Amino acid sequence: MANNEHKNLSNANLHVPKDFSTASNSTTLTKNSSGNLSWISNTDLGKQTYSFKGYATSNVINSWLRAQQMTDGQSPNEYSANTSTADLTSITLNPTQLMKTGAHHVIVEASTVYKIYGWVGANSTNTYNIGIAKFTPTANNNSSLNPVLVDEISVVGLGSTSKLVAVNETTITSASLAAGDLLIAFVKEVSEGDTGADIYFHLQVCTTTY
Repeated sequence: MANNEHKNLSNANLHVPKDFSTASNSTTLTKNSSGNLSWISNTDLGKQTYSFKGYATSNVINSWLRAQQMTDGQSPNEYSANTSTADLTSITLNPTQLMKTGAHHVIVEASTVYKIYGWVGANSTNTYNIGIAKFTPTANNNSSLNPVLVDEISVVGLGSTSKLVAVNETTITSASLAAGDLLIAFVKEVSEGDTGADIYFHLQVCTTTY
């Protein structure tokens, strides 16, 4: 048997994997479903999605609504708790308010939002905004918190909840998330139109740790 077995080669004499020279940066070699070697984007690794779904029927105009607390019969889907402000970053919530709402998601490790994807249906032709924000609580601290806007999506209803508006947002306002952040959604009707209008949304906030 030869003395220069591959396992005995020094690091300087080892060659890089197949197709390394033509692979894009920030990619990883893997074995695909066809059994072949394939270089895939690191963004495809460590992906996590956070689902937001809900509805709002309030006649409150140009004021952000948040999800009802857990004790409400329609929690976590009904967005009717009025924050009394049109400026999302001016919303103030204390730790008790944060913990009593079941519509939030806890971020488990540092990650980046790269896309918000899904569908919205509204039975009016009004403009609605859906805001995705993060709160960063501190342990053993009862101070109130203000959100940081992750992204705000503007949608014009099509006059029927059976006519859906596609959401595929890839330009994210503030994409960085830290472990322990609470990811939260808010909804507001921007301008007055049909009263009692309904809006329903199913959105996925897509993140990656790479």
